[in-house]
Amino acid sequence: MIKRIQLMIVGTQKSGTSSLLRYLAQHPDIHTHAQSEMTFFLQEHEYTQGYERAFAKYFVGKQSNKEIKDKQLIAKNVMVMHFPEVMQRIYEHNPEIHLVVLLREPVARAYSAYWWARRRGWENIKTYEEALATEKARLNEDRFKWRQCAYQYNSIYYPYVKNLIDQFGSDRVHCFLTDDLKENAKGVCQQIFNHIGIRDDFKPAIGERHNQATLPRSEGFNFLFTQFLASRNPLRKAIRKLVPDATAYKLRKAVLNWGEKPQKDKNWTPPPLDPEIRKQQMAYFKPFNEQLAALLDRDLTDWL
Repeated sequence: MIKRIQLMIVGTQKSGTSSLLRYLAQHPDIHTHAQSEMTFFLQEHEYTQGYERAFAKYFVGKQSNKEIKDKQLIAKNVMVMHFPEVMQRIYEHNPEIHLVVLLREPVARAYSAYWWARRRGWENIKTYEEALATEKARLNEDRFKWRQCAYQYNSIYYPYVKNLIDQFGSDRVHCFLTDDLKENAKGVCQQIFNHIGIRDDFKPAIGERHNQATLPRSEGFNFLFTQFLASRNPLRKAIRKLVPDATAYKLRKAVLNWGEKPQKDKNWTPPPLDPEIRKQQMAYFKPFNEQLAALLDRDLTDWL
């Protein structure tokens, strides 16, 4: 039996979604994917192969259908909310799906995303200011790679959250702030458990933060390896035909983890954001944040 996804975390990048997924996945009535992101709805080459193949890749693995048949399937991809055509695919997959959106203060999210991209090898521009200056040109290229590096653009939440509510209904779109997760992660999880109709008295263990920004051993290595993973060259295709999906994912993760480990200072943190850039971005985001506050009926004074 091919089960449909009952809940999906659809945003936003660098807002605590990896931690939230790990907390939710501890519930005995929930089953999720081992991969950090489910790219089925977003990647054309995956989507055209059909959900049955994706179900086997992301959810079955070493488990049988019988082991997960009574569990709620949850998934995560933090970029899908920015693509209306992808959200339509999710709606067609399950019109009654519940969506979760984690929202972080936009200036902090954008800056954190830049350093995350440096770590992963997506970003080869060495200053945040220069990266912001290239954002419009990158978006005009309409390439998904550059869309992940649209730091400021991806911190505009209002139009995308509104689209979700308009399409799926306010009773199926659940928005939380990153601060909510920091202050009461168990409470956030219990609300989500309740929304999807499973025991809400289960209390997950709240552990360490995930995907913190660091500098890698070699930005050059990470950049080249990421380009190889994103490419459609014959060597990559040949390897993927020979190596099972689960094994390929583990190998990819192991190489990336090695490349991302800080070489010298394990306690390295990004330098403070330039106050002038912060001021400019606060002004830029203000009208969007005011609209979002009204839409969600939440006090976002700290963002203004």
